[in-house]
Amino acid sequence: MSDDKFTDLFPLSIYRDMLGVEVEQRQRLAQRILDDEQRKPTPLEQETAWLGDTAGHEFLFDAPEFTTLFNNIAESVKEYAAGIGMQTDRMNFYFQRSWATVSRQGQRIFEHAHLQSHISFAYYLQKTSDAGGIYFSVAQHPNELAEGLFTIQKFDDGILATGGSERSLNRRYLEPVEDEIIIFPSKTLHSTAPNMTTTPRISISADVVVTLKDSGGHETLMPPVQRWKRF
Repeated sequence: MSDDKFTDLFPLSIYRDMLGVEVEQRQRLAQRILDDEQRKPTPLEQETAWLGDTAGHEFLFDAPEFTTLFNNIAESVKEYAAGIGMQTDRMNFYFQRSWATVSRQGQRIFEHAHLQSHISFAYYLQKTSDAGGIYFSVAQHPNELAEGLFTIQKFDDGILATGGSERSLNRRYLEPVEDEIIIFPSKTLHSTAPNMTTTPRISISADVVVTLKDSGGHETLMPPVQRWKRF
């Protein structure tokens, strides 16, 4: 059937860009993260990657050696927000928490979402070509006629035509490269492929919260933090 008979709506827009961080700086930051990992390492037989936030390193943006990197990331986050139609000059952006992930051979991150924030990202500080990429999923695909229909298993079972596309797959794969940042809505389900190499895959992630500078007359998005009242 010809594609010109279809109009595809509602894309998930993923921002991708190279930050241009020099190799020497990436190496220094990677070593700092590996030093943190070794203070509380994940057993090598464990399938889940080492997560800095659960190991006590959830505010990486406060570390002085990461200041320049997070300044660059902040610009990318605002560019992403502008690209999906937000008037960024009317908003404040906050890094809520930030952490590193170290995925050693065979390790990965299982499917999850970050429901406590608005924008999330993964920056690939160290990644070889076979170290595994990232999956994005939707729990309810707009085209799915029956729950659980648009899955890889249904292709394997011959229920769906082979190949698949955005019209009939609930999970898509991206293969980032070293020094690339991937930015997406925090509510998006995502996971990573296992690292198939002996070189650790090191990424830096953060959750970003967006508030209005002036919330007068607006219900959507949070009001300025300065107007909140603690009790």
